[in-house]
Amino acid sequence: MATRSHHRLSGLATAALVALLLPAAGPASAATFGSLANFDVVNDTGHNAYGFEIEIEDVHYDHAGTISSVFGYDRVFGFISPDPGAVVRFGKPMIDYIAGFGARITYGGTIGATFTPSAPFVTGGESCWPGANPNWKATSCDHYGVSTYGAPAKTTYSWLVDTGGGTLGKQVVGVPVVNFVFTPPPPPPPNAPLPVPAVVQAVIQAPLMAADPHANAFWVKMIQTTVGENVDLNDLLGGNHPGAKPEIAHFQEAAETEIEWQVLQVGRVDEVSKSINMNGDPSAVWRFQFYKYLGRFDDEGLVDPLTAQIPVGDTLNQYVGAFVGQQIAGFNANEIAPVPEPQTWALMLAGIAGISLLTGRCRRG
Repeated sequence: MATRSHHRLSGLATAALVALLLPAAGPASAATFGSLANFDVVNDTGHNAYGFEIEIEDVHYDHAGTISSVFGYDRVFGFISPDPGAVVRFGKPMIDYIAGFGARITYGGTIGATFTPSAPFVTGGESCWPGANPNWKATSCDHYGVSTYGAPAKTTYSWLVDTGGGTLGKQVVGVPVVNFVFTPPPPPPPNAPLPVPAVVQAVIQAPLMAADPHANAFWVKMIQTTVGENVDLNDLLGGNHPGAKPEIAHFQEAAETEIEWQVLQVGRVDEVSKSINMNGDPSAVWRFQFYKYLGRFDDEGLVDPLTAQIPVGDTLNQYVGAFVGQQIAGFNANEIAPVPEPQTWALMLAGIAGISLLTGRCRRG
C-alpha cells in the first residue's frame, strides 16, 4: 500500500510540475493575437544610411520566442534565393534580446561600401525589394518587416546614418508603427438576431522627426480589408509573387475603392486610426502610405485645417509631396502562441527526472 501510495503521489507531482512549466493557455482564443508589419521606407535624411534599426521597447520581448518572424532573417523567398538575407540590402539582420528592455533588430550598422543613398523616391511603393524591382538597390528605398506575438508597447524605426567622423547616428523615419486595439465580440444576448462582430482598430501616431513642425507633417493614404485566413510577413508584400495569398494580392492591387486620406502631424493631428469589423474573418490587413505635406501652415507651424485640401482618389494635388514610405500591417486575432523555449523544455525535463529519481527512492524505501 505504501509503495502504491508513493507512486500515485509521484504521478500527481509530475503532472503538477508539467502544468507549472508549460505555458498557460489563454482564457479564450481572442486573447492570443499577433501583429505584423512589412514596410517600405525612403532614405530622405540627406545622409548615406549604412543600416537600419527596429527597436522594441517592452520587457515582455526581451527573450527569444516573442518575435515570430523578421524579414530577411528567417523568411526564404525561393524564387529569389535560398538565403533569407538576399532580399535585404544589408543582408541578414542581427536580433539582440536585452534583459529588462526588449529587443533590437539591426540591419547592417557598419560604415562601408553597402549603403542606402539619400534621395527622393518617385515610385509610390512596391519597388523596394527584389521581388518587386530587380534594380531596387539603385533606389533610395528599402523594405523591412517584423511580426510579434501580441503587440509591443513601443516600437521605433531608425536609419543608421553617417553623421561624420566615422560614427553612425540614428534618424527616426517618417513611417510610424501601427498599433492595434482589438475588441472581441461580447457574448450574444438571448434571441439576438445577429452576433456582434469583433472589431480591430489600427492606430498610427505621428512621428516626431525634428524640432521644426513642418518636418513632422504628412499625408496618410489608408486602405484596409479582412482576410479569410491568418496572414504572415510574406503575405504582406505587394504583387503576385509565388506563395502570396490571392486575397492579399487582390488587396494590394485592386482595393483602391477603400481609400481614405488624412493629415498626420505632431501637435495638430497626433494620430489617425481606421477600424474594421472582422465579420468572422480571423485576420485584417491595412496599407498606410505616407507623403510629405506641402500645404499651408499657421503661425505656429501647424497644418492649417482651413486650407488643407484632401486629395480625391489617386490624384495627388499640390499639397502632396514626395513619397516617404508605406506600412503594410496585419493582425491575426487567433495567432498561434509560441512554443516553450529550449531552456524551458530543459528545465521541465530536468524537474521530471528529479521527481522520477525521488519516486524511485520512495519505492525502494
